[in-house]
Amino acid sequence: MAGAALLFGGDRLALTRPRPHSLRFAHTFTTGSERAILDAAVAEFEQVHPGLRIEQLISNSETYNTVGWRLQFQRRQPPDIYFHWQGFKTDQCIERGRALDLTSYLSAGFADQFVPSSLRRQDGGLYFLPHSVDLSALVWFNRDLFSSNRLSEPTSMAEWMTLCERLRERQVLPLAQGNRDLWPMGNFAAELLGQSLGAEPAAHLFEPGRPIRSSDIRALEPLVALQRRGAFDLPGILERGAIGSFNDIDAKVLFLGGKAAQHILGSWFLADVQDARNRHELKFSVGVFPVPPGDGETDALCAVTTGFLVNPTTPHPRAAAAFLELLLSRKYQSRFAQLGTLSARRDAAAFTLDPLAQRLLQVLAGAPALVPPPDTGYRPEQAAVFYELVGHLLTGKIEPAQAAPQWSREKQALARKGL
Repeated sequence: MAGAALLFGGDRLALTRPRPHSLRFAHTFTTGSERAILDAAVAEFEQVHPGLRIEQLISNSETYNTVGWRLQFQRRQPPDIYFHWQGFKTDQCIERGRALDLTSYLSAGFADQFVPSSLRRQDGGLYFLPHSVDLSALVWFNRDLFSSNRLSEPTSMAEWMTLCERLRERQVLPLAQGNRDLWPMGNFAAELLGQSLGAEPAAHLFEPGRPIRSSDIRALEPLVALQRRGAFDLPGILERGAIGSFNDIDAKVLFLGGKAAQHILGSWFLADVQDARNRHELKFSVGVFPVPPGDGETDALCAVTTGFLVNPTTPHPRAAAAFLELLLSRKYQSRFAQLGTLSARRDAAAFTLDPLAQRLLQVLAGAPALVPPPDTGYRPEQAAVFYELVGHLLTGKIEPAQAAPQWSREKQALARKGL
């Protein structure tokens, strides 16, 4: 905390000096490769805008994520442009008047360059511009196992359930999953809520004090069905209930070692697949597909979206918007893509030759809606209650009929604390 105070409040000890010819840009890009891209964008912007400087305020991601994003507004000179995660933090910035509606400052057609589901209009305005998207609950699968068992990618939840049953009948572990840290399957469950209820109704379930109905919990029936049908266990490989003590790294190793047919994890798993392939440790071909929706449901995706906002107090709103347009242009987004970033731009598929990366971008482009993981989308306390609930369902500690009352009780307890 002392370090954070120094980092974000150090200039409070200095006399305030106006900076009429600079834009203060707060972000968490700390690697040399990221910095090189940003420095190039800054240099190009400053060349086109002589007399206007970009001052970078670089922070450790963990510090910024926990306290830095709040403390930066306590400075005498808060940032003009700042990095953020889409979700409750961005919502708070908008509610507290710390984000500018960029609609009138953006070039005509600029917003149309992005996948529609990545642009969220709030209160009639566009405040957040997306930089990257991490799809949080994809199904990675062993193509060789699928082929030898004459199985294909499912297009519906019913097909996926049948596929998992067939794999288990043939003594193949359908899904290698570890949920000791609760977020892996919690994010999967959040996607099920978004598919069944829709993005906005699903978000309402995490509102403080809001009671949960049994009809809301029906969205989690596929999760319970997979658990009861043995999709997460197989004698000799994973015992029933082991999903609660196994962590996500254990599960990842199990899948990459060819011991399971599928593994649910986010798009960041692509880096592990590529690393195993480069080390010649991967003995099979990997494929990926989105969690298929049920009949009549929305094909929503759980995703972490990062991007940028502009402080409404900036003396240069039009220049701030112009800098973000440059940073989010094809030129610089293609360079970030070489580092593994999934861009929300419509033309992002042209940034890579990797078939798996192109498949991820195809999935993103086809998604009608994105729902955030609970730990970035909503208050941490509300997210923790949901994650724990899902963990208890998976390990059989509670029955489905008990889920709605328990979630409601936990939310009531938080409400009494003002959370």
